[in-house]
Amino acid sequence: MEDEKDLYIQKLKQDLSELKKYLEDFLLFLPLPVCSVNPLGIVVDANQAFYNLTGYGKGEGTEGESIFRVEVLFKDKRQWESLKNKIINKEIIKGEEITIITKKGEKIPVSLSASFREDESGELGGYFLALLDITEIKALQENLEQKVKERTEELQEKVAELEKFVKLTVGRELRMRELKQQLKELKNKDE
Repeated sequence: MEDEKDLYIQKLKQDLSELKKYLEDFLLFLPLPVCSVNPLGIVVDANQAFYNLTGYGKGEGTEGESIFRVEVLFKDKRQWESLKNKIINKEIIKGEEITIITKKGEKIPVSLSASFREDESGELGGYFLALLDITEIKALQENLEQKVKERTEELQEKVAELEKFVKLTVGRELRMRELKQQLKELKNKDE
């Protein structure tokens, strides 16, 4: 009986070890920067893509700390507080556009998704964050907006030219009618 229990415990430990390895491999593979944050706002786990995006290393904190507080990433602290309150209220956040600040001070636009993580008692056990760098998308959007603006200006110029042309041709047409009427009147007088 004791041997069965030991075998069962050993099997559970092996399964747990395999699951841990699977999750580590999955996080390493995942190109999307993700992290797990505890209720105190401390990053407890993150994948390499997260560290690459933020410029921070694993176990590296800010201001001489050995812990990494997630709020240091947020340019707008009020926005962070608002997001944190949504998470605490168990709202799932998807695609919220924010700007983060890297370790080097670079401002990077990202699309943030976040989800509440419950502990065994159903209370806040932390939350998950995923950050999608949208720098290239924003650059393409700005480029497209600039092209639309330029094209709109070109079209407005063409419309102005057409309006001027219409005004001239309508004025000319009216003048021709007026002259025809005068000619007709002169012919009628002569007869």
